[in-house]
Amino acid sequence: MKKLVGFILVVCFFGIWELAADQNWIDTQFIPAFSTVVKEMAEMIQLRVFWEHIYYSFFRLAAGIVIAVLAALPLGFLLAAKLPKVAAFVTPFLTNLSLVNPFTLVPVFIILFKTGETSKIVIIFWCVIFPALFSAMESVKSFDPVLIKAAKSMGTDGAKMFFAIILPGCFGRILTGIKTSVTFGFTVLIAVEELGADSGLGWLVYNAGKNYNIPRMYVGILLIAVIGVIVATLLDKLQEWSVRWEPKEAL
Repeated sequence: MKKLVGFILVVCFFGIWELAADQNWIDTQFIPAFSTVVKEMAEMIQLRVFWEHIYYSFFRLAAGIVIAVLAALPLGFLLAAKLPKVAAFVTPFLTNLSLVNPFTLVPVFIILFKTGETSKIVIIFWCVIFPALFSAMESVKSFDPVLIKAAKSMGTDGAKMFFAIILPGCFGRILTGIKTSVTFGFTVLIAVEELGADSGLGWLVYNAGKNYNIPRMYVGILLIAVIGVIVATLLDKLQEWSVRWEPKEAL
């Protein structure tokens, strides 16, 4: 029912947008009709520039997330399970470091890594690494010790313990910690693409606006909104899958 209501609201929004342009309720010089935006999108697809920008933004976002998670999970588990004294010592420093706004670090990342792909991926990494790390540490601390004892009694230890018991049991909570940061990271990525890139959705919007191609600019804006929804939905579905064995009240 909620999906149907959401779909109807989206259709109404675009319908009102088209009607407002047709009836001259809005200045189409600055807000073109929705049909004009769709026509521009179709032309971009024919020119084969449509998917290119989506690919680069998705690649940068996915690479930053994957690298951050692959670094955060083993480090978080190691600190919380094996090195609790070290964790207690470094956590205040890491917490303060995580509070630094990524936008203020954009010039630093560009200076260090230039304007290539690395700087953009590092920015996404920065946005995701801390929530993933803290979530991993907290998940291990709150993990049911009975499950670990039971696994050890059956001869499970080391890497097998990590991958078969701890990681599946903690993954849902970890995803909860990083979902918001991923969404924010996508926003930061778009801003970075506007500042120093020649591809991606952020660059598409910036370049179209600079060249006064307003329909193409709105194509980029709509794509950013749609991809943001897709990313959030995929994370929600992944979290539902990862904790499907838990009671719904615990989600």
